[in-house]
Amino acid sequence: MRHEQAPHRAVLIPGDGVGPDVTDAAVRVLDAAGVHIEWDVHALGTSAVALGLEALPESALNAIRHFGVGLKGPTSASPNGEFRSVNIGLRRALGLFVQLRRCRTFSGVPTPFKNVDLLVVRETTEDLYGGVELALGEPGTAVLVRWLRARGADLSEDAALSVKPISAAATRRAARFAFRSAVEAGRHRVTIVHKATVMCATDGLFLRTCQQEASAFPSLEVEGALVDSVAAELVRRPAAADVLLTMNLYGDILADLAGGVIGSIGLVAGANYGDGIAVFEPAHGTAPRHAGQDRVNPAGMILSAALLLQHIGEVSAAARVEAAVAAVLEDGANVTYDVSPSTRSVGTSAMTDAIISRLR
Repeated sequence: MRHEQAPHRAVLIPGDGVGPDVTDAAVRVLDAAGVHIEWDVHALGTSAVALGLEALPESALNAIRHFGVGLKGPTSASPNGEFRSVNIGLRRALGLFVQLRRCRTFSGVPTPFKNVDLLVVRETTEDLYGGVELALGEPGTAVLVRWLRARGADLSEDAALSVKPISAAATRRAARFAFRSAVEAGRHRVTIVHKATVMCATDGLFLRTCQQEASAFPSLEVEGALVDSVAAELVRRPAAADVLLTMNLYGDILADLAGGVIGSIGLVAGANYGDGIAVFEPAHGTAPRHAGQDRVNPAGMILSAALLLQHIGEVSAAARVEAAVAAVLEDGANVTYDVSPSTRSVGTSAMTDAIISRLR
């Protein structure tokens, strides 16, 4: 007797702006790949607020904790400052301590570079995105500024402050993840990106801690490099880069830079990892001006969904999805405007249809 495999279960967050467009595309592709996933759908950000919910509903957080896996569309902060970044809040609430973004070139996509396949791994709980900010006019800000000035800091009395915390514990955890992921992916070189020549206390601690952890991974070539030098090399010789391990702010900027190098930020897949929890999302934002217009590139979201498939053990299906995306991009006849090699382009749904056709 033939028994059907039990369905996987995961949380689906359509997101805001173009989020619903690209998450719908990814779900269609996973269905076509023959992977049965039962989705528990939740709203975050402005879409949640529009439903009368909190921007970061506890019900959504609990669902992700329960299932351990989520597929998330781009989600925006409030345009009027009503709430701060939902993405940062989500990572903090779920303990998602590291983010991985894969940036690679595809045949058929206009770019002067070839053979780029780069992983950017960043620690996501600390650094300048840690949320430790002191606004101008707050009593505590004035007290701290005076305290720093009294100890020789060259600060104006009307300064605002954003604090950059870096700890050995958080760095060690992210470094172990990055080195382990590099080995599992068959990578050979990890570059620790820093600016320890200027920020000796914070970036210096990050660099030293990563170097200490690297000793447990002798198969890897591990080097340190200044963030400005890495940025310059990415626009000169991006194919030489393999894995970049860095802090929150640098990683965000370098991943977007790499997205430009490969031809479009719409091709960059992403994943956030914590202890027993993984949330997959593309690198691009909500692009609200394109929302509902069937215009944006679904590839980043679909490739993020392929990472989800790998995570839940559907390795063969993940490879088929990635191959289908690559084939459609190489053909170039059914791709969106951002990666079209000519003036002719198609919409989100037509590109998704072409990817599904390749799968079948």
